[in-house]
Amino acid sequence: MATTEKLAGFIVETGFDSIPPEGIEVVKRVSLDCLGATLAGYDHPMGKIITDFVGESGASPRATVIGAELKASPADAALANGTMAHALDYDDYSLELCGHPSVSLLPAILALGEDRGISGKKAIEAYVIGFEVESKLGSGLNLRHYELGWHATCTLGTMGAAAACCAMLGLDMEKTRMALGIAASEAGGLRQNFGTMTKPFHAGLSARNGLIAAVLAEKGFTADKNIMEAEYGFCNLFCGKGEYDPETITGNLGDPFAILKPGISIKPYPSCGGTHTALDAMLYLVNEHDIKPEDVEAINVDANELLPKVLIHSRPQSGLEGKFSMEFCTAVAILERRAGLEQFTDEKAKDPKVVELVKKVTMTTSPELKVDGAVASVPVNVVVKLKDGKEFSRRVDIAKGNPAVPLSREEVAEKFKDCARPVLSAEKSARVVELMDNLETLGDIKALMELVA
Repeated sequence: MATTEKLAGFIVETGFDSIPPEGIEVVKRVSLDCLGATLAGYDHPMGKIITDFVGESGASPRATVIGAELKASPADAALANGTMAHALDYDDYSLELCGHPSVSLLPAILALGEDRGISGKKAIEAYVIGFEVESKLGSGLNLRHYELGWHATCTLGTMGAAAACCAMLGLDMEKTRMALGIAASEAGGLRQNFGTMTKPFHAGLSARNGLIAAVLAEKGFTADKNIMEAEYGFCNLFCGKGEYDPETITGNLGDPFAILKPGISIKPYPSCGGTHTALDAMLYLVNEHDIKPEDVEAINVDANELLPKVLIHSRPQSGLEGKFSMEFCTAVAILERRAGLEQFTDEKAKDPKVVELVKKVTMTTSPELKVDGAVASVPVNVVVKLKDGKEFSRRVDIAKGNPAVPLSREEVAEKFKDCARPVLSAEKSARVVELMDNLETLGDIKALMELVA
């Protein structure tokens, strides 16, 4: 049995009852976190742009645009919600995927689910299936896929969103294979656009395109039924012939579920996940040794060779670029002793104090600081040298929020409320948290969407 057929078989045959209880809890937690990130993204300028764009399309209003007094077609709602969910880079991530899973999956699930009246239990099932497909693709194609310049949130995320939507629609083997074939031709996304509004747009595209692929397949639209393994198919083109491992993709589907191992990291900071171990280290050093910015001579962040390829803005000119700048993240951590939503703004990027401190930060690489996708480890060693000759260092291997060092249910709920505060009342926010805690008992997810509108 070839790769496409095996993936389709997994999508068709996997049901809610096969998901371990702890996996269900993970889905509820990351979904609440993603809803919060989406509400925070609605309050961002790009949230205004994308909701205006969707509103102007005038499509059939059947699915909620989160945060807005607006309904759109399921595809347009998925586009808007996916873009807003990734707008602030505050959403979850997976090192195996080399991307952000929930911003592709949840917007597609909610938009199609609201239109079709699915239950919370079906939404959880669809999420687990979608994440399994995109995560296993990531394990077989990365790091080569990522190194070629593809943004996996869009490329692999499109395939995951299609799988999730196929599961919700109950498509058979043949139509599921068609959906994967359609989705493969919709996938794209270039890493060169990191630090711009187009990076979050990738998430919206993956959610929309995966949804469209499944709905077209449901209607009888056709595609190549062997799209994953074909000579000019997804794996060869997005990774290179002979550069991917088909057995890694399909050899252990659901055994264990990727939702549990390697799991998903929830962010305590609204910046690229590659900066989080350094932020943990820097904030520890600042507070432990009461480091003042005016006393700093130099800062070095020693990391693995992948991080400079991801954190491409050493002299950021905007808040968005600052999210992909080790130098900026380190500088604001020293200056303000925190790294929250208010630290990643255009004003902060241009603040003379930040600009001056950014110049003192260097990033080097060491071969022993290896990325470990199995435990989502991005180790760094941060060294701060003061003008009086004192030197402090801190190594962090696994960032806070990683499945090995997870945020608690209470921490995730507080993060959600903080993100939702500009858009939802405290009463509504509390109701959303309560509903998400019991998502598997929800008969129709329309009740959830009414709360986040």
